[in-house]
Amino acid sequence: MQTSLHLGKRYRVWLLLFLAMMSLGAAAERSVYSQSSNKDLKQRTLRLVKNIRDLVESYNQKDRELMADYEKKNRPEYRTDERKAMREQWMRQSDAVHDATIRRYKENYWADAILLLDELYRRVPQRMRQKDMLPIYQHPTNVLGVEAIANHLELMAKALPDA
Repeated sequence: MQTSLHLGKRYRVWLLLFLAMMSLGAAAERSVYSQSSNKDLKQRTLRLVKNIRDLVESYNQKDRELMADYEKKNRPEYRTDERKAMREQWMRQSDAVHDATIRRYKENYWADAILLLDELYRRVPQRMRQKDMLPIYQHPTNVLGVEAIANHLELMAKALPDA
């Protein structure tokens, strides 16, 4: 009985040691950007910001084109039901462009934005960290949110010392 009790204590000690090592590993979690210098991290972040802004501008251009096309067709000489059909078509097209933009963001930039933000937060002063931005990074619901991500990443990158 005493031997089984002794084995139980030894088992618990090893279990606690294992758990402590696991939590230390989690605390020292590294990403692909962890080994980057501040200068390199800033450059990568600003390059991502440019790509995101190009995506947003592409969306804005397509949306303006759709709106201009709709406004050309939306004339009083058309019947009400025809104008309503044109409006519904414009809304479907606009929604499709929006959804494609969000999908492109998630496929091409979403993961890097989160990883870069995480690494920037490790390196900037505590007062610079805005934890309320994380849900926007994780689940951008519209193009304005994607634009807010680009603005926030730029701000964080510029706050990073070059050293």
